[in-house]
Amino acid sequence: HLRYTFTLKQGIHFSDGTPITTKDVLFSFKAVKNPLIIDAAPLRNYYIDVKDIEIADDRTFSVVMSQPYFLAEWQLGSMWIMSKKHLDPKGLSDGFTIAQTNDIDGATKNPGMKAFAEWFNSAEVKRDPKLNIGSGPYVFDEWNTGEAVIIKRNDNWWNKKPDNYNPAYPGKIIYKVVNDRNTAVVALKNQEIDFMEYVPPPKYTEEVDTTTMTHLAKHAYEGQVYTYIGWNTKRTVLADKRTRRALSHLVDRDALIKQVVRGIAVPLNSPVYPQLKEYDKTIPAIQYDQAKARTLLTEAGWTDSNNDGILDRMVDGKRVDFTFKFLLNAGNEAREQIMLILADEFKKVGIKVEIQKLEWSVFLENLRTRNFDAYVGSWVNDPIPTDPYQLWHSSQTMNNGSNYTGFSNSRADQLIEMNRTEFDETKRIEYMKEFQRIVVEEQPYTFLWMPLYPSVYNKRLHNVNYSLVRPGYNPSQWWVAKSQWRLAAAP
Repeated sequence: HLRYTFTLKQGIHFSDGTPITTKDVLFSFKAVKNPLIIDAAPLRNYYIDVKDIEIADDRTFSVVMSQPYFLAEWQLGSMWIMSKKHLDPKGLSDGFTIAQTNDIDGATKNPGMKAFAEWFNSAEVKRDPKLNIGSGPYVFDEWNTGEAVIIKRNDNWWNKKPDNYNPAYPGKIIYKVVNDRNTAVVALKNQEIDFMEYVPPPKYTEEVDTTTMTHLAKHAYEGQVYTYIGWNTKRTVLADKRTRRALSHLVDRDALIKQVVRGIAVPLNSPVYPQLKEYDKTIPAIQYDQAKARTLLTEAGWTDSNNDGILDRMVDGKRVDFTFKFLLNAGNEAREQIMLILADEFKKVGIKVEIQKLEWSVFLENLRTRNFDAYVGSWVNDPIPTDPYQLWHSSQTMNNGSNYTGFSNSRADQLIEMNRTEFDETKRIEYMKEFQRIVVEEQPYTFLWMPLYPSVYNKRLHNVNYSLVRPGYNPSQWWVAKSQWRLAAAP
């Protein structure tokens, strides 16, 4: 399990006709593993054990691992191959090796990695269609900020076959940016858009009536997403697990599911997808219990010492009030509704909550920099065995890692690390069940639910199917009768 050899298919090429070679593979691994590439941070966790890439010829290469990784075949085989010619025209990635990318602390001192990162992190690289070419059925055409992202069919696709899984029927696919979901629903009704993957449940159940809006069809599909409340465990008021457990006891999940998502969700008790073998069904749900919450708060030292209606406690000789802010990405009505309901609930026991709305990119930056008290978030699970390293290992509390809450537990780290190197499924299941029990005990998250995605589409779309593979649908398979085309036919 320390060496994996791959051979690229013959005749494969990028959309401009440039052959895909092992030079592009090596470049792609360097880009992902460079610690200074900001957007690659979540993906990088799955390649930390890659020690070297050995090139045999233009089509054959070997990946050398520093230690076994049970998902290596899956992750290595699904690596996105990027064009070195287009994304590294000056050969900046030649200035460092795969081995050097493993030195996270030394990255900022490595001139090669710094120079490449400055280029690769730039807006030009992220947005220029001439640089962002791929090898799939579609090509990046336009990105109009705040309006739309447009992709068009790649008629030079090397894998174009009549029976292909990605038949690329639409000549062009337009992903419209509509920040307000109410506006998006109106556009859907007026046939200005054809598909909306997530219609707010109140509108899905009460406003989108397919008996009168006969041009629309509805389908709630399983997206393997779970919704949770994240608590910044490094914040003074949230540092004690008894406090976090108290807050979880103040969350009436059943009522929230009925009120916020209109019952289109199922409760969740841990970070593992319930249909996986690793899921621990014995973990008890933290029930809504205001009396239990008050007891835990008292045990954690919270009292109303000055009778002002807000709990407080002494920290380093100073009285600290129990107040915190919920971070909200503006325009997300469901999350805002959750926060408003919980703010009222928390107020009953003497906890003051404010809601801070931020534009999406600013919201994400605050999470990355740990500049928050609490937030409502979601993660997508893949239908493969669990590797919780990205979200839960203590190393991911820094360097743009995804462990936003600052959760750190030595035994959890040990279980995560053992899980990664274990090929015996029975042992991995044992590790992951113990890991789940630790997370639930510590409560860095209050686990809420797994929502079904209430989607709506225009019936002019044919062959609309759904799957468990993200994002849950594949528009390249959809087609529209010629009589209902709205755009000129693709050449």
